Amino acid sequence: AVKMALLGEPYSKITETVGMHKSSITIWKQKFLAKGLDGIKLAYQGSSSYLTSAQRAETIEMLQNKNYWNLDELVAYLDEKYGVIYQSKQSYYDLLSGAGISWKKSQKVNPKVNLELVKKSEKRSRIF
Repeated sequence: AVKMALLGEPYSKITETVGMHKSSITIWKQKFLAKGLDGIKLAYQGSSSYLTSAQRAETIEMLQNKNYWNLDELVAYLDEKYGVIYQSKQSYYDLLSGAGISWKKSQKVNPKVNLELVKKSEKRSRIF
């Protein structure tokens, strides 16, 4: 959008092409003119990890040495040991994946169930 504005494209064409409001184009253009590319770079750098590399490695090692894994136990472990509570379950799944652990979410209903066979089975069990 900034490049188009600097090349003299009409703002109506720019807004139609990139979906930005005219005022946003003006703001970004002014930032570019004042500071160059640094003026229009996104300032957001992402957040730092909740766990340090050493803590992550220790957690993965703990997971690899367990015979049974439970997401609630992992949540409690990280909270008690490091004071870390992730907002998204995906962060916990990433730790499990890092430990080489795969999982499947349980389903309420068996997707392969054949209701006809279930009904026949129920009828047979009533006979005996």
